[in-house]
Amino acid sequence: MGIFQLVAFDLDDTLYPEREFVYSGFTAVAQHLDELGVIDAESFFTTATSLFVAGARGNIFNLALERLAVAFPAARVGELVRVYREHQPQIRPFADSLKLLQLLKARGVVLALISDGPWHTQQNKLRALGLEAYFDHLVFTGAQGEDWGKPSPRAFLEVMGGSGVPAAACVYVADNPGKDFVGPNRLGWHTIRVRETSGLYHDASPPPGGEPKATVHSFAALRDHLVA
Repeated sequence: MGIFQLVAFDLDDTLYPEREFVYSGFTAVAQHLDELGVIDAESFFTTATSLFVAGARGNIFNLALERLAVAFPAARVGELVRVYREHQPQIRPFADSLKLLQLLKARGVVLALISDGPWHTQQNKLRALGLEAYFDHLVFTGAQGEDWGKPSPRAFLEVMGGSGVPAAACVYVADNPGKDFVGPNRLGWHTIRVRETSGLYHDASPPPGGEPKATVHSFAALRDHLVA
């Protein structure tokens, strides 16, 4: 075993590319609108994707419908959001994330997942990736309450309490320096940023106290860092 007894992972853009979920969700919404006879699926998907690539966030469905000049009631956009969040995603893990989990598990490392977001959505993602069985502890902060989301340290305290592993032997692996590392840093965990070039937060900067202790650009480098 390396220097870490417990390795906790974020989910989005850490174990799989989040863009895959976004595009999978756009496909589900496009098909839903097509079935309703509102707009053909290809037109909506292409428009929503181009808006996303251009940097639109949060109101993409409204913008896409407006650009397509579709008469869809604003009050029903929430319906599209539900389709997006509740669809069964077509996503795959990063090429080496499964191998890394298998290696850590074989070495007796305690594995945890700490992930923000609507918990049903996050659970669907994890199951679609086929990674659920590798984790000893799962904390979907969205199922716990608003005060559990990062940068709160509550999820990290929960994992420590459930595992009995001291903070100095714990590490959190994540991608978003804007919120991911403040909590574990405060508790004395080690923190590692996975900085994939395709990641949605590749260029994000950390707040004071949120700097990761290390940054890696590949799973090979992450493996070397975790398995000393």
